[in-house]
Amino acid sequence: MDGIYQGKKEEEKLVASVMICAKEYQPSVIYIDEVEKVFPAKKKGKKGKKGGGKKKKADPSDPKRIKKAMSKWRTKFIDDKTRITIIGCTAQPEEGSKKEFKKFFDKQIYFPFPDYSTRRMMWRNFIEKYGGKVRHDFPLSTLAHISDGYSAGSIMNTCEKVLTEYRVKQQD
Repeated sequence: MDGIYQGKKEEEKLVASVMICAKEYQPSVIYIDEVEKVFPAKKKGKKGKKGGGKKKKADPSDPKRIKKAMSKWRTKFIDDKTRITIIGCTAQPEEGSKKEFKKFFDKQIYFPFPDYSTRRMMWRNFIEKYGGKVRHDFPLSTLAHISDGYSAGSIMNTCEKVLTEYRVKQQD
């Protein structure tokens, strides 16, 4: 296995290790969070930039450096016989390259943020789940309005952090 890594860059070694493990321990799921950082959209308006054409040194913490290695190893390790699934998740799909997403992933599923009535229901359910009591005059509609663009996870995390043991006891 050491021969596979000889002369490879760090990102190649990382991706190769992940793919080898995924293939060895099938069925496997490879999860890439904030996938828009691996496949970023090209920024417009950078033409005519002055500065002598110097190339910036690659940032080792930049996620997009693994894009080339991911595509190479995906082709090498994943076929119709392997049971490996790669899932990419993003809360900002507009920041990623749609062309690159389509090229790398077989399917795309868009889950929109919850609408007003769903957010209102979630606030009530999560408040009660974490020990809070929702009185009839509690402004759930205000919470639902100001939380436009929040995910279900964001609403849940907010309730979990705000409804401390001390605050729950104070309701009685």
